[in-house]
Amino acid sequence: MKYLTYILRNARRNPVRTGLTIASTSICLFLMMILLSFFAMNTEATSSTRIFNRIVTMNANGFAGMLPVSRVRQIAAMEGVVGATPFQWYGGKYHDEVMPFAQFGVDADSVFTILDEYAVPADQLADFKANKDGAIIGRKLATDRNLKVGDPLPLKGDIYPVDLDLTVRGIYNGDTNRDLRMCLFHYEYLDEALKKTTMSGSGGSLATASSQRSGNAGSIFIKCKSADVTTSLCKKIDEEYRNTEFPTRTQTEEAFGLMFAEMLGDLKNTIYWIGAAVVVSLLFVAGNAMAMTMRERTTEVAVLKAIGFTKGLVLFLVLSEAVLVAGLGGAIGSLGCKYFCDFVDVARFSGGFLPFFYIPWNIAILGLAVSLFVGFVSGLIPAFLAANSSVIDGLRKVV
Repeated sequence: MKYLTYILRNARRNPVRTGLTIASTSICLFLMMILLSFFAMNTEATSSTRIFNRIVTMNANGFAGMLPVSRVRQIAAMEGVVGATPFQWYGGKYHDEVMPFAQFGVDADSVFTILDEYAVPADQLADFKANKDGAIIGRKLATDRNLKVGDPLPLKGDIYPVDLDLTVRGIYNGDTNRDLRMCLFHYEYLDEALKKTTMSGSGGSLATASSQRSGNAGSIFIKCKSADVTTSLCKKIDEEYRNTEFPTRTQTEEAFGLMFAEMLGDLKNTIYWIGAAVVVSLLFVAGNAMAMTMRERTTEVAVLKAIGFTKGLVLFLVLSEAVLVAGLGGAIGSLGCKYFCDFVDVARFSGGFLPFFYIPWNIAILGLAVSLFVGFVSGLIPAFLAANSSVIDGLRKVV
């Protein structure tokens, strides 16, 4: 600690160069935090769903396959099941917005028994259940669109050939790492609209498409009584419908969430390679700055060694300065990004692609560790050269 003042003063010798090194490090790490956090956040949020004891059933052939809504009632009656609800994606446009927010047709009576981590005022939930054209939306979605209870929420069908004239009957809330940008409405409201379109058609393509979509539950969210029965229920459900026209694939909610990450294919590896490239570029930037610094101090290092500073001590001083400068950049970039994303709702500007976004602490700490590593490695060569420099050659430069 007795050399801390000396190291700090050396770091301030050339404030412009030090400032630029810190700035370049912090900006690179800020961007790297954004990239790495996407998958880490998804994994963390998905893993947190284990405590809810939920499983998800979908058609064995994927989301494009049919899953009859009658199975919701059949599955809900199975032993070990607390409740089940269809979760049918609608994907309608709100006014002229291009990117739809999450919209699902659900069973109004059971959905918040299954999604019990969300809180809805009792009077709003009762109003939602009593009105078939009602919708409950997340707190962040209400804030984004300036919606409140009682406001109309018209959705124009994009995937489906029907429009929904919904009314906001309630606003749910929950933890920040949960999806607070969903719109949940009565499944029957969508299904009846599809049936009407079928009946009003004359057997054309529109009627055919509607008849195929009517009665489809999309996927089924199931709340189990305990974690012990989730695995057995997954097998039981799939075996029950194995030899039917619509076989199922049932998995835990955690596995269901990870499945979406797997759909992105090699994007995860691509991002990791970009992160590695950022680290290498930082090594060159920080290494070049330290090399220039030590070249300017050749005489000073010679004087230090002449008055008794050992090679090890010179090595320590130079490495400490390099780690300090890079560490400051890392702290600003990684921890600054963490607090920035905690304070600013970045997901709001994702056009509906992300329901939430935050920087997990393990990623922020990883960024800080990377900056210290960059500082240490970039300072190795300048420190080694300074420690092994000749006193005579260094003092000769004074003459």
